[in-house]
Amino acid sequence: MRFLKGHGTGNDFVVLPDPDGALALTPELVAALCDRRFGIGGDGVLRVVRSSAIGIERSPEWFMDYRNSDGSLAEMCGNGARVFARFLVDHGYVTGTEFEFGTRAGPTSAVVTGDTVAVSMRRPRIHGRGEARLGPLTVSGEAVDVGNPHLVCRVPDVTAIDLREPPGYDRAMFPAGVNVEVIEGDAGGGRMRVYERGSGETLSCGTGACAVAAVLLGGGTGTVAVDVPGGRVTVTIEADRCWLAGPAVLVAEGTYLVDEVLALRPL
Repeated sequence: MRFLKGHGTGNDFVVLPDPDGALALTPELVAALCDRRFGIGGDGVLRVVRSSAIGIERSPEWFMDYRNSDGSLAEMCGNGARVFARFLVDHGYVTGTEFEFGTRAGPTSAVVTGDTVAVSMRRPRIHGRGEARLGPLTVSGEAVDVGNPHLVCRVPDVTAIDLREPPGYDRAMFPAGVNVEVIEGDAGGGRMRVYERGSGETLSCGTGACAVAAVLLGGGTGTVAVDVPGGRVTVTIEADRCWLAGPAVLVAEGTYLVDEVLALRPL
């Protein structure tokens, strides 16, 4: 199996070119690919497939089939979308530097300018408050929908929060799970850490940065820089959508030996 490896501010992904939808991408295979000791390693898998090959009509030609590192499906991944766009441009799957591709959260626009890749997503919607249990602490936060669910929690010091274990949360409020962000800052800029459902703590989360920007801007419009452990992204919230911009790079490519790795990987 041919693969590439890429990242956006340290949020890293295994990219699988599969134009005709020939791969049997099982949860077991995704978990093996993302295993950092027995596989390639990554926060998730981006399968590059034609929309028509997987039965999606009235969609852009290319579809980002995103999976979390545990093999579960996800609606959207902002940094993954930026790496996906970088791949499409660098490998000639699209012409030009402005284009659209499909995701489970709907079509996404991309603009590639030098080292910077910007992608559009739905405007974040703040829709309530909830609580997260982070180690010994219980913190309150704002529930934000960015095509996938987030709970954005203000804390005095993001570096002091224990994100080694999955956060506790209200499963009635978030039946499909939730990404939990801890943040500091205001409309002038902020910093965050995140525990992503299905992946654990990551160095960056694009949709999470958009959710954080919405909270920092008080639900309004504007542009805010968000610092993550892996670098900095910029979020611009407009009346009907938001843009996530920052670096996205491809760092390696090669061949994954499916049968051999699956046979030797511990259960």
